[in-house]
Amino acid sequence: MTVVLDALTKTVTVPVAPDLAFAFFTRDIARWWPLATHSVGEFDAVSVHIEPRQGGHIVETVRDGGVHVWGTVTGWEPPHRLAFTWHPGSPEEQATAVEVGFTAAGAGTVVTLVHTGWENRPDGAGARQGYDTGWDVVLGHLVDFATKATAG
Repeated sequence: MTVVLDALTKTVTVPVAPDLAFAFFTRDIARWWPLATHSVGEFDAVSVHIEPRQGGHIVETVRDGGVHVWGTVTGWEPPHRLAFTWHPGSPEEQATAVEVGFTAAGAGTVVTLVHTGWENRPDGAGARQGYDTGWDVVLGHLVDFATKATAG
């Protein structure tokens, strides 16, 4: 019997409209994602890129020119929704699923990330626990980037 673990949900608010929040998350991901701590290559990671279409890949590039595919875009609906499989450093068949929603809220945008599919991983419970704090760090970098971008 497969144990289904609860979805992991994270919410932050960024001080920009949904179209810009979506662009920051996707187009500008290399400018805010904490690659040194949250990537396959860590300190050897030099960039990450989301191919902007359904079926596109999320790809990390490392110093020697090698690449690591983190996932595949399964939903591309700017500026409201982005969905993708997620398996950085793991085989594709162990992919989890991430959906990110962008909802207008006053002068800003509520970004809601929902991460599911933990049962696809042999270490599902442990992975979920790690991502519980990991997504806080990552989304904190998004908030900082958006805040600085609007201040300057």
